[in-house]
Amino acid sequence: MAHPDVVTAVTARLRGGFDHCPIVTENASASTPEDGGPWLLLDFPWSRSQWQSDDEFLEEGGFRLRLHVKAGRSTEDARAWLADLATLFRGTAFGGVQCYAPQSPASDDRNDAAGYFRLEITVPYQTIIIG
Repeated sequence: MAHPDVVTAVTARLRGGFDHCPIVTENASASTPEDGGPWLLLDFPWSRSQWQSDDEFLEEGGFRLRLHVKAGRSTEDARAWLADLATLFRGTAFGGVQCYAPQSPASDDRNDAAGYFRLEITVPYQTIIIG
């Protein structure tokens, strides 16, 4: 589970730098947009912490940006949006969070679900937690 400060910093940067579609955060909504339009899910699937010094702990993890677009349509815009998101986070530091290079989105037979086609990137990060 990501430290709450990481969740706050990443969410703020995402909301301040991406406005192409609604952004849903983990456990904040139980339904998809009524108009069937694209939407982005931000979640934090993994992290780990290790003791660095007397009161410092290094947390390393990854946050995932899962873009959902209507199935059966081109993914050109979706891939462009994910490229923009990768640029927003790649190699940046903000709010005590250092981000690294996300991978490019992959496509396979698991991308199509519930009328949406899902593409995602995971952004690796690290932060120092005091106390």
